[in-house]
Amino acid sequence: MEAEMEEYRIEPAGAGIKKGLAVIVLAAGFIGSFMGLGIDMGKFVERLSNVGPVLRRMAAINLTILPDIAAGIGISMALAVVSLLAGAVISVILAFLAASNITPLPILAAAIKGIVAVIRAVPALVWVLMVAASIGFGNTGGMIGLMFPVIGYLTKSFIATIEEQGGGAIEAMRASGTRWIDIVLKGLLPESIPGFISWIAIRFESNIAESISFGMVGVSGIGMLLNRAIYQYKYSSITTIILVIFLSMFVIEILSNYITAKVRK
Repeated sequence: MEAEMEEYRIEPAGAGIKKGLAVIVLAAGFIGSFMGLGIDMGKFVERLSNVGPVLRRMAAINLTILPDIAAGIGISMALAVVSLLAGAVISVILAFLAASNITPLPILAAAIKGIVAVIRAVPALVWVLMVAASIGFGNTGGMIGLMFPVIGYLTKSFIATIEEQGGGAIEAMRASGTRWIDIVLKGLLPESIPGFISWIAIRFESNIAESISFGMVGVSGIGMLLNRAIYQYKYSSITTIILVIFLSMFVIEILSNYITAKVRK
């Protein structure tokens, strides 16, 4: 007698229908978004012929602007470093006040976490534009504007690092009557510093990229130089600036990964 073969369902019932509906929803969303943007495909296809001449013009470099590029890169990096370090100091203070295992007031911790959530929800470019509208464009506005996304990112990261530390040691120090500031400085801070450094190194790369992009909206630095070259159609200068930015970001990424790896070890 032949053994009866049992049928096993590879996918749960209705899985195919759900996948089909998901594809339909995604396709409808794409088509609706595409139509809503009013993209003129005819003009796009027509202007594809300009790609070749533009690429040929950009296949050159302008070494005469290297001093200006070096100055612009220096300003962008200075903005990134100053805003990062200033934001890191503020973030450390806020993180120790908001971490659930050390906060002196749960209401204060909830308020800080709520403010940080709002800061993170607003794009960095919006913060820079709001600061610029208040105090004007320039290095001061760029530095303060960059501090907001730094504080939003690092405060949340530092809180997570702090909450992983301590445990029984915090309870023992509290039971012995140790002051809150001493628990922070002698108990939690030494253990948290490697994690803080790792997060700062990770954020540094993003800060450099944002400081460059903000230069294109009025903040000084290499971004402003690139924006000027684009408006003046100086193709060789554009290529030179882009190459320098690429090399700079490549070196920074290697340095950031090296620091992070050393700290984790």
